[in-house]
Amino acid sequence: MTNYFENVKTTDEIKSRYKELVKKYHPDIYGDEGNEILKEIHNQLERVLKNGDKGYFQQTSDVKDTDDIRNLKKELVKEALRYTFPEGALLALYWENHIRPCNHKNPLSEHEFSGWNIWSLEISMVINDFHSSDWSTFAQYREAKNFVDKGQKGTRLTLAVYGKEKDENGEETEELKFYKGYSVFNFEQTKAVKNNDDTTKLATNNKPQLSVAS
Repeated sequence: MTNYFENVKTTDEIKSRYKELVKKYHPDIYGDEGNEILKEIHNQLERVLKNGDKGYFQQTSDVKDTDDIRNLKKELVKEALRYTFPEGALLALYWENHIRPCNHKNPLSEHEFSGWNIWSLEISMVINDFHSSDWSTFAQYREAKNFVDKGQKGTRLTLAVYGKEKDENGEETEELKFYKGYSVFNFEQTKAVKNNDDTTKLATNNKPQLSVAS
């Protein structure tokens, strides 16, 4: 497998290399095969940034986006959706423009989303013009005595399922078994919004005994 970011160290070098790669492998220039190459490039970019620009991956607070930031995000999401792996493209576009995704979380299970699920939620939030970054499953809302409005479409995420295995020395290790999909709904897709309730109140008063990981 090609290491597209070999021998790059500084942030400026990473940005320069990334721009060169996108220009070379963009599907409009390279053809359909460019989509798969760019998917791998974005996966590698995430790993490079985690190693070299760890501050970027620190979750933001719940500070709401300004109108200017929200408008910029709309433009960047529109651009990212041109790719077959829009989550990876959006990570790169946000990073280049020095903006961060919202702190997407599930207050009903006290879980913060991670990995590419953050970017799936960010895309859904921007496209649907949601201002809440709180997401829970249909079952969790129902357990909390809240309900998803009829006809609402959920956002699909991926859950990594791990299991215990014994290595050659007989010691237990945790290994990835498989991935499975599940859907979450934004708080603004629920009936509690119409009743002027908030997620924090629902989580405090009706906390379900469920947990969902990303």
